[in-house]
Amino acid sequence: LGRCCNGGGVGLSIHGKYRVATENTIFAMPETKIGLFPDVGGTWWIPRLKLYRDRQRKGVVGGVGNYLALTGARLKGDDLIYAGIATHFIPSERLNELKLALIDATNNPTQSLGDCVAGVLMSFHDEKVNVDLDKAFLSKNRKEIDQAFDGKQSVEDIVSTLESVKSDSQFAKTTLDTLKQMSPTSLKVTLEALIRGSKVQSIEEALDMEYRMSQAFMRKGSDFYEGIRAALVDKCGEPQWNPSSLEGVTNGFVDKFFDDLGDRELCLRGGSSKL
Repeated sequence: LGRCCNGGGVGLSIHGKYRVATENTIFAMPETKIGLFPDVGGTWWIPRLKLYRDRQRKGVVGGVGNYLALTGARLKGDDLIYAGIATHFIPSERLNELKLALIDATNNPTQSLGDCVAGVLMSFHDEKVNVDLDKAFLSKNRKEIDQAFDGKQSVEDIVSTLESVKSDSQFAKTTLDTLKQMSPTSLKVTLEALIRGSKVQSIEEALDMEYRMSQAFMRKGSDFYEGIRAALVDKCGEPQWNPSSLEGVTNGFVDKFFDDLGDRELCLRGGSSKL
């Protein structure tokens, strides 16, 4: 997962069978801060995130996925193991050694590629990080994350829950401040996409949906243009979102991001693209 794994880098790495984090890894999905949404299959894997401690409990997902997608929270290696995003934790000082070991193992004709990779990674995996998972940010704040983000059908419900406990919770205060910086449109469209994504039957179906969303976000005057301007062009950090509030983003407005594209459909699921 490298030193800095953000946005598209997450989409490229998260679907791999093995995902290695180090003490230097910083992982985030900051798309709502630039007026976009977590794409590259995010609507498929985020609703299905199985946390490390919950892997044996059928049906347990919780609010961590929604929290990460909406707030763009930055995670370190221990959080990535806790969240099940990283499969292995290996100290950065051993990465070159790991590379050489993988080369040697794949040259062994007596082992299949999959078996040898798994074995090598486990031999380098730092088991101590599993013992320290209770110290991870997500673990320490899991109760409040689930309370605010699990099963919520609207961003307003999330904000209302956080508002109700902010007098006694630094986590709630910080999270509210973060959400206020994000594009209201992106927040609402992202949550709706995660809800819909939890019901699709394949990643191809999720990617078809994300393509429709991406085309809507590319419309002239969208928050994506404004987010990029504020973050990368003018670098002022003060985007002027339109609509500027959650109340201004109606359900009908959100639904338009999922409209069928007709002849411009991507058609990864059971069809041929006409692009």
